[in-house]
Amino acid sequence: MGEFCIEVEEYLQLKSKSTRKYYASSYRTFLSYYQAKYGANSNLAHFLDRIFAEMKKPLREQRKVVETELSEFIDDQKEKGKSNNSIRLYIAAIQNFLKFKNISVSTSFIGNMPPATAQKKNGKHEWKISQLKEFVDKATNYRDKAIIMCMFQSGLAVKEICNLNYGDIQEDYEKDVLPICLKLVRKKTAVEFKTFFGRDAVKYLRLYLATRKNLKPQSPLFTKIRARGGEERITTASIQQTFSEIAKNLPFIKQNGDDYNPARPHSLRAGFNSRLIGKIDETLREFWMGHALNGVASAYLNMPTDELRKLYMTAEEYLKLEKTSQEELDEKEGNLVPEMEKKVSELKDELAVVKEGTKGITDKTEQLEAKVHELTGLVNEQQGHLQSAIKYIATLKEELSDRDRAEAEEDFRQTVEEVNKTHPLAEKTKEVK
Repeated sequence: MGEFCIEVEEYLQLKSKSTRKYYASSYRTFLSYYQAKYGANSNLAHFLDRIFAEMKKPLREQRKVVETELSEFIDDQKEKGKSNNSIRLYIAAIQNFLKFKNISVSTSFIGNMPPATAQKKNGKHEWKISQLKEFVDKATNYRDKAIIMCMFQSGLAVKEICNLNYGDIQEDYEKDVLPICLKLVRKKTAVEFKTFFGRDAVKYLRLYLATRKNLKPQSPLFTKIRARGGEERITTASIQQTFSEIAKNLPFIKQNGDDYNPARPHSLRAGFNSRLIGKIDETLREFWMGHALNGVASAYLNMPTDELRKLYMTAEEYLKLEKTSQEELDEKEGNLVPEMEKKVSELKDELAVVKEGTKGITDKTEQLEAKVHELTGLVNEQQGHLQSAIKYIATLKEELSDRDRAEAEEDFRQTVEEVNKTHPLAEKTKEVK
């Protein structure tokens, strides 16, 4: 037999290891109080026997054994200086065990139940998009950048990121589908759910996976860098350490001791949640995060993936660093999305203003161009006149030359005739003839 009665030992075996350890500590504390009151041989079986004995009595004769004993236990713990929250946790552990034995306990009948004390929590950093950009920029490799964006845009917990295989994204990834859908089961709660990697997450994921070779469906999506003997799956401790080192270089992240990092991985999951609160349907947001939900969640689980993808694309606007999946797809198809059309319209308006401001210069330029055109015409006209004059002069020269030659020939002929008439040889010539 263990340190507790057989019923308690049986109950503890049904709990997880961590819960079992905590509950055993609570029962040990209660048992110390109980044995001091009823004797060293009085264990929890003795407590159960007293409860069941009362339950066999007529209702009017039954005493509230459980409530009375727990009330006195609370007073004992208060005297020993135990905190309100510690006492409440002890009572909860005992209450759960008694429920296992079909014994109902109502704390409303315990008048001295201490109120819960608000504890100062190690708060998570509340991310602004501008800060997240700096956080990504400070990461020294594509793997870490991809992890940051995949967590922020999907709402996945760090353990779920570590457990991802290439096969979880392979189909959409190789078909270049955006955003990439992940169909998962959250091990912590055994809940089946779907979520997505947006365009910015996929961008860094592609840059990272380009550094790896021979990816198979069972290959870890994220691995340790420089792992010996092949690829070794990344661990939560490794990611925690990486985030802590990045955070130390960013002044807007307030450190709280050496062992605490407000920009720890879970802060990105919380950032995904807070960025979408009030923006999309609450149940859909919880579904993407893999939270246990009522039957309403099955409607999203059974929804065609393409329709669920469209719903995510409406939310992605609040999760983007650079651009959304829709913007990326529109650019690839060569279409102008409304935002781009708006920018083009704004540029047109600016151009109109510039044209209006230069209107006077344009008018003056046109006047100068007209003057130049007129002067050019005049020059061309004068050149035409000049060419005509040159041709005319040349003609005159030719005409004068012909006339002078004709006159010279006539003078020569007349001179010859005069010479023939008067020259002594003329008579001789006639005689000879």
